[in-house]
Amino acid sequence: MKKWIFLLVVPLFLFGCRGQAPQAASDSPQTYSANARIPVDDNVYTINGRVVGDVASLSQQVAPAQGDVTGVQARGYGYLGGSYFGAEFGGKGFVRLLVRSAEPATPYAPPNQIIVLKTTDTKAVALLPGDVVTFKCRAQYEAVAAVRENEAFNEDKLETWELDYCRMVTPVISNE
Repeated sequence: MKKWIFLLVVPLFLFGCRGQAPQAASDSPQTYSANARIPVDDNVYTINGRVVGDVASLSQQVAPAQGDVTGVQARGYGYLGGSYFGAEFGGKGFVRLLVRSAEPATPYAPPNQIIVLKTTDTKAVALLPGDVVTFKCRAQYEAVAAVRENEAFNEDKLETWELDYCRMVTPVISNE
């Protein structure tokens, strides 16, 4: 009997532990229905191109500053101490790139077109127009914002894709 239970439970457990597509997020205060899932592209794209503009970056405060003070008074002696942490910031760089090649081929980086890459690689801020570089990127689905609370999700109608989480393949820059 225990063997049969094991054979039934293990597949259910393994199926339940498989990665699920992320839930659809909205840029507005309204949300999509709880079962709204976005498509995921598992490819890693290698994109080579020439930088055609100044690299821009955006930093946002993602967590507030924090502090903790402790005071102790014992036998006439006092102690006051604590720890403080500054605000946490997060951000990305934006690279305008004239695409020379993309492997595998993707409609998000067609050859001889200018694209915008979002990069998490801090070295990218040192790039100058004319530099030839190679990035490895993910294609990320971004839904257009919901306009009603608990809105039904229509993947095709709300679809936008971007190249995100890009990192330079090597710090070597060419001007070829």
